[in-house]
Amino acid sequence: MTDQAFIKLDEVAKTYPTAGGAVPALSATSAIIREGEFVSIVGPSGCGKTTLLKMIGGLIDVTQGEIVLRGRQVNGPRDDVGFVFQGAVLLPWKTVLQNVLLPIEVHRPVTAKDRARALELLDVLGLANFEKRYPHELSGGMQQRVSICRALIGDPSCLLLDEPFGALDALTRENINVMFNELWRSTRKTVLLVTHSIQEAVFLSTRVLVMSRRPGEIVDDIAVDLPVVRLPEVIGSPEFGALANRIRPYFTKLAID
Repeated sequence: MTDQAFIKLDEVAKTYPTAGGAVPALSATSAIIREGEFVSIVGPSGCGKTTLLKMIGGLIDVTQGEIVLRGRQVNGPRDDVGFVFQGAVLLPWKTVLQNVLLPIEVHRPVTAKDRARALELLDVLGLANFEKRYPHELSGGMQQRVSICRALIGDPSCLLLDEPFGALDALTRENINVMFNELWRSTRKTVLLVTHSIQEAVFLSTRVLVMSRRPGEIVDDIAVDLPVVRLPEVIGSPEFGALANRIRPYFTKLAID
């Protein structure tokens, strides 16, 4: 990890035009994400978390301000950004391997090296020997791991995760969190995760950004000073509890207001 700004948000805001008038989704927001950080974004539903993530990924335009990623202004989708959505969004008529290789296939012919890389990723994420299966033959957790492999196949410098584990049962989610911590430690990708789970945010992150309700703005920036290797046992530690308890009052207040 370096102190250099990898992602810079400069007074970024978003307003959606509707038939009933303009709807502000995100207030002017500024932040700096450093290379190699794992940053989670938490906040109430509808506060602009996903909107912010999509603007960083170049999927939607900003209304105001500027986003700079690796020294270049974001003004559209980029090959150096991987995106994992809430659902796995796999093509049902393609095999696991074909789904992983899809981003490569869109741009150029798939090579033997690409296939080897895809199989390596599947192995790392516990999907060895599933490359010939189809999505309907996999559990929800396995499908989401395939989507993570697909996001990583192009070796992006930045990975954006939009509530990717929210639909999973608690045990599967915990196991995938542990696996994802291992993956981040081995790759040191810059990761931004949108989640509604305070526990997940603390468990996975080096920093947690807390957002207010709509139109959202960052109201706290919390450093997560826990061991880099995260195992489920850390959840019961006083340090983990203190971090979670620092975040929780924001949601309690928002629920009462």
